[in-house]
Amino acid sequence: MLRSALLVCAALLLLVVQSNAQDKVFVGDVPLPDDVVSPSSAKSPFLGTWAGKWDERKNHILIVENVGDDGRADVVYAVGRDPHNSGRWFRRKAQVEGDTLQFDDGGFPARYSLSASGRIRGVFDGNKGFAVLQRQDLAELLASPKSDWFTIGSVEFLKTDLVEDGRNVRLATVLFRPDGPGPFPLAMIHHGSTGSGKNPRAFDQVWSADWLADILNEKGWLVAFPQRRGRGGSDGLYDEGFAEDRSKGYSPEAAVSLPGADRALIDADAALTALKRRADVNDGKTLLGGMSRGGVVAILQAGHKPQAFSGVLNFVGGWVSENWGDPEINPTLFRRIGAFDGPVLSIYGEDDPFYSVAYSKIYLAEMEELGTDHRLHVVKVPGHGNGHWALFVPNLWEETVSDFLKQTH
Repeated sequence: MLRSALLVCAALLLLVVQSNAQDKVFVGDVPLPDDVVSPSSAKSPFLGTWAGKWDERKNHILIVENVGDDGRADVVYAVGRDPHNSGRWFRRKAQVEGDTLQFDDGGFPARYSLSASGRIRGVFDGNKGFAVLQRQDLAELLASPKSDWFTIGSVEFLKTDLVEDGRNVRLATVLFRPDGPGPFPLAMIHHGSTGSGKNPRAFDQVWSADWLADILNEKGWLVAFPQRRGRGGSDGLYDEGFAEDRSKGYSPEAAVSLPGADRALIDADAALTALKRRADVNDGKTLLGGMSRGGVVAILQAGHKPQAFSGVLNFVGGWVSENWGDPEINPTLFRRIGAFDGPVLSIYGEDDPFYSVAYSKIYLAEMEELGTDHRLHVVKVPGHGNGHWALFVPNLWEETVSDFLKQTH
């Protein structure tokens, strides 16, 4: 086993050395060989240039330069910087079979599959990494630098009826549209908190979940990730339950934290109203979802306007963590699902440092006592203490979510 691992490492090191010895060009932080070609032929749907990110964070370009009649493909694989390197590229052979492209010598464990959305989805090293890529024009990437080279969704600003300091508030929203003119049913997915709330730089991060969005696009939903006030470039002050001294982050007191949840609900409703005004969104019920605090926002919104929504996807939802904050906050908020009679799917991870499964079951039971059509799906995320990031390991929940979505159409 050790000898095999050393041989693989040596082969990859040789590839990196070979690539670094050649001239290269950069797309953002991703290096490419200066002689790369992006064919115009359409004899294989994989041919061409694809760009996206591994695990929502590391920039990635895949260029399929040629596919032979036997399915053998010439591929350029390139990634940007991470804590261990400054970016690298190499050329490899891959095999195309049907809707799958697999690096075929066993030395590099990446596999890509065509999505019905027109994108491709990548899996690395036996479900240790995930990527969604969309087709790009190589010449444009090289000639016209843009900040959103690797962003799958498009960021737009929703004009809302919210007012702060005498001005209407715009909410930045990441949109993923299916092919076609629409109008489409809407899925709205809410982001969580920023940990302790003590790092204002985290407020600027734009949040979305590419794999979930692509699954929903495949099934016909237009997917929106609204960034609430003061988050992700949205106008206004981020103020969802902060201590009087904002440098101390979120407050653990129910008297402060619960109004913060109400403010998040106001933003969520404003985003929904603005989205429903779009010509490409139909007038049917909306699918809700969210991660962490966003899961709670989805629960609140479903209870606030129960006839407007078809179902709720709750990924590791909670407002304050298990060992911090008034213990009545989470049960109080989950009871606000109220009269909502659509299905709710909750996905929680074992070994979550914020919301253990046992603790989460306490406040999830508040919904069940109200008669909510609720199902809990528990997953084991690889590694230690990673349960809170279940959303980003889609092989653990994709089949369960697909079954759930059949209930919501």
